[in-house]
Amino acid sequence: MSKINNQKVTSLGFKAVHFTKIRQEDVTESGFEEVKARWLITREDGAENFAMRCFDIAPGGQSAHHAHGWEHEAFILQGHGLVVCGDEKKRVGPGYVIFIPPDVPHHFENLGEVVLRFLCLIPYKKCG
Repeated sequence: MSKINNQKVTSLGFKAVHFTKIRQEDVTESGFEEVKARWLITREDGAENFAMRCFDIAPGGQSAHHAHGWEHEAFILQGHGLVVCGDEKKRVGPGYVIFIPPDVPHHFENLGEVVLRFLCLIPYKKCG
């Protein structure tokens, strides 16, 4: 057994830890307001294809409106918000699944009175 990110990992790369035990960081990039992130599963854990992140957006906060060459898969855990993707806008809440294609401008906004928390998966390699 070894340690990665101060978490116990077996020789098989298995990881099981409560998400609150993983360090949460402020997202300080331009355009992000009141957003925190946890990198739950990464290459450091042995994940070769995808990273799993957990975002918390405080009430009134939002991510920057941005685009990049990879897709997102997201799952809303708590709170209510608005996802803007290209010309489309969708109100979301717990249980919503979201797919954002590569190269499409997008952002998340918290419209509620509690933290908007969601999982977001991104690939390490651009497909195609």
